[in-house]
Amino acid sequence: MTIEEIIDRLKNFALFENISGDYEKMEKVAKILESRTIKAGEYIMKQGDKGDELYILISGAVRVCKNTKKNEEYTIVDLKAEYNVFFGEIALMDNDVRSASIKVLQDCEVLVLQKDNFITLGNQYPEICLPITRTIGNKICSNLRNANNDVILLFDALVNEIQATQL
Repeated sequence: MTIEEIIDRLKNFALFENISGDYEKMEKVAKILESRTIKAGEYIMKQGDKGDELYILISGAVRVCKNTKKNEEYTIVDLKAEYNVFFGEIALMDNDVRSASIKVLQDCEVLVLQKDNFITLGNQYPEICLPITRTIGNKICSNLRNANNDVILLFDALVNEIQATQL
């Protein structure tokens, strides 16, 4: 992909919505992205691995998976390139391990944003990376709210199950 093609594709992603109208800013981002092709059946990342990259799905499809305590894999969601998704964003914010695995369902192309490159760009051009960081923060907050709601639903279901068995 040329820089122009990358910029044109990135404009569709929420991650860049606040800078998508500024060609120079988008060009600086596009220049630090690395393109990778990954075959179906491979993993882009595995839960528990150290990570320092964010992935932008350009083509293909992936599955987000987690492991149970017994190390059995289960599906969270399947994602397709046409959804304009990115994943691995937490790795740009902290130094912890991956919270999920990403398995490739259909050969895919991803653009990779490495943490060191993002930090360097942000130090040089905070007006580029601050809006991106805010978008990542908003996504993380949304995911946390959803997780909190899931915990409440599970707790309610458990209480109802316990009450039903006591009758």
